[in-house]
Amino acid sequence: MATQASDEEQILRLHRDWYFSNFQINIPLMRTVFATGDESFLMFNLNDHPYFGVDDLANLWSFYARTDEWGLCEDYVMRVDVSGDLAYVVSEGSFPAWRVRDDEGGELPERIDRPAYYRSTEVYKRDDGAGNLEWRMWHFHCSTRPPDDEAPAAKTRDDAADRRGLGNTPYSHGVRTDYAELTAVR
Repeated sequence: MATQASDEEQILRLHRDWYFSNFQINIPLMRTVFATGDESFLMFNLNDHPYFGVDDLANLWSFYARTDEWGLCEDYVMRVDVSGDLAYVVSEGSFPAWRVRDDEGGELPERIDRPAYYRSTEVYKRDDGAGNLEWRMWHFHCSTRPPDDEAPAAKTRDDAADRRGLGNTPYSHGVRTDYAELTAVR
């Protein structure tokens, strides 16, 4: 029987693998995070569009693999919560990205810097999409976050990300996602 702590560890491992798979657009690793099947996974992507199923997402990433280069995310988990066979993770961070080729794969005269600053929510179920009791991500929602020095509406400058600390909340401290185990393998 899994414990709450081991469930959280599994969820955070999947979260880490998800963000690490963005590094250098690692489609095989990305596929291990999500539920299988066309009707299982739903994403609201940072590019403002929805993706339905991991194959749809893999097609998008195949396009980006021709046109872009992505660096390693700096990600801070703000909250992880497991309740029975459902869980969620909330995080914020940034990742470096560059447009290096046109849509047909032709080299651009120079790299175009396109860093992404995000906030995300991930929903997990203890179901791999084929009915096996394994944790997988079933939904991902990502949106842009404002500049770190911008104060939120109806709040003070002290509530801006650069003052509160990326990933921190009034009641908790963010935990930086650690990729050391994965980078050691590379």
